Amino acid sequence: MEATIVCIDNSEWTRSGDYAPTRFQAQADAVNLLAGAKTQANPENTVGVLTMAGKTPRVLVTPTPDLGKVLNCMTDINIEGQSNIATSVQIAQLALKHRQNKNQRQRIVIFAGSPVNEDKVRTAALLQLHGCKALRQQCT
Repeated sequence: MEATIVCIDNSEWTRSGDYAPTRFQAQADAVNLLAGAKTQANPENTVGVLTMAGKTPRVLVTPTPDLGKVLNCMTDINIEGQSNIATSVQIAQLALKHRQNKNQRQRIVIFAGSPVNEDKVRTAALLQLHGCKALRQQCT
């Protein structure tokens, strides 16, 4: 059983068309695939969505087993501003802390389609604190 928050990069960098779909559309396809796989693997798995860019990171969907809510929120995301990974991880951790089923393992999946413009030492330390290995290596 897992509770997963997917952090979407909706910054201006994701408008880039260097891939056949835009970077943002590639993320949306990956989120649909990931959410479908998670919810089918175990009926008690939950998936939530958080956007990392704009004025502040926003939780669009709290962890839910309803795949329809996750897929529906992906159509309402606006591309704006710059992503803030450190704050996004903290908000995702807070959303996972308040999950309904405390027996679920916590997972945070981050899609980063833009450069990390934050303090790399602070971001790496934050990711290490939360056990994020893949991004921590790229931030150092």
